[in-house]
Amino acid sequence: MSYVYTVLASIADPAGFGKAGQEWASERLESFGATSSNASQIVMGGEMSGLCIVAFEFESVDAAMSGQAAIYQDSDLVAMMRETQVNVQRRNLFRVQAERGTRNGEFGTVLYMAGAPQDDATMDRNIEMNWKHMSQGANGLTYMQSVASGPAPFNGTVATWTDSLDGLMSASAANFADPEVLKVMAETKTTILGRLVTRRLF
Repeated sequence: MSYVYTVLASIADPAGFGKAGQEWASERLESFGATSSNASQIVMGGEMSGLCIVAFEFESVDAAMSGQAAIYQDSDLVAMMRETQVNVQRRNLFRVQAERGTRNGEFGTVLYMAGAPQDDATMDRNIEMNWKHMSQGANGLTYMQSVASGPAPFNGTVATWTDSLDGLMSASAANFADPEVLKVMAETKTTILGRLVTRRLF
C-alpha cells in the first residue's frame, strides 16, 4: 500500500494556497513522485480549528522522504509558502491500509483512533463492513496506520470524503450503531480519540 506524508500547518492565506494547489502546485508535486496531493482546512476541531492539513501520497517511505526534500528545494513552492505564510506545526507519515470509494468531496472528516494494530487483510475486511454503512453518506473512506507521528496517543486515522456532512453524520451514526461494528471495536480495543471536520482547499 502507499504512504501518505501529512503536514499540519497554519496558513494565513488558505484561499491563495488552495488556488496554487489547483492551478500548478499539484502538478509540480507529481514531478517529485507524489501520486496524489490534497489540502483541507480544519473548520471544526477544537484547538486545531483553522489549521490546515496538506497530504502527499507516495509509493514508498524513501519516495516520501525524497519528495519532502524536493519541496523545500523548489523555489516556486518555497515562494508560494512564504507568500501564503505557511507555518508547519507537525509532520506525520501514515501507511494506507485499506480504502473504499474516492477522495473527492467538498468536505471531509478525520477520526483519530487508538487500538491493537491489525494486519492489512483484517483491515480490509473491517472497512468492507464499515463501507456498507458509510457509502450512504461518504464518497470515500481511507484507513491509515501511523508510521511516524512522534509521541502521540493515536496509532491510526480514518479519513472520509463527502459533499454532505449531514449525510456523512447519518451514515456514521448507523455504522457505530451496528452490533457487528461494536463487537469488532471491542475485540480490537479500538477507541475514537477525536474527530475533525474539514473543508477542501484543493
